[in-house]
Amino acid sequence: MIYALHEHELKPQADEVLYNKEISNALGDLTIPGLLHAAHLKGIKGKRSSKYAILWIFESETALMDNFGTPDNPKLPEKRLHYENNVLAPFLDRHPDTINFTDYRILYSTTVPCFNAKQP
Repeated sequence: MIYALHEHELKPQADEVLYNKEISNALGDLTIPGLLHAAHLKGIKGKRSSKYAILWIFESETALMDNFGTPDNPKLPEKRLHYENNVLAPFLDRHPDTINFTDYRILYSTTVPCFNAKQP
């Protein structure tokens, strides 16, 4: 799996309520082959507290590359172009192609046991 984290820096005058609504609507309508999950995030702690991001989860590196190309030869699916130009662009403080992002490959993963908060 690939986890792609895209940071959104909003314009100072951006309407955050409208931004949140537009992003939620767009993510619900966005279908990209190999995209398993998309989550709209808002920081609660740390360097990006109160800042927004999108977490994209792709089934594989192949799915990511098939849709978006390679670092040397990037491309965008048609639906993604609409998302960037019509949904993101009005709110971001920069062109959507220049946001900070990182694509992560899982090196190791484990399941953490959950415990009931009311332990005897």
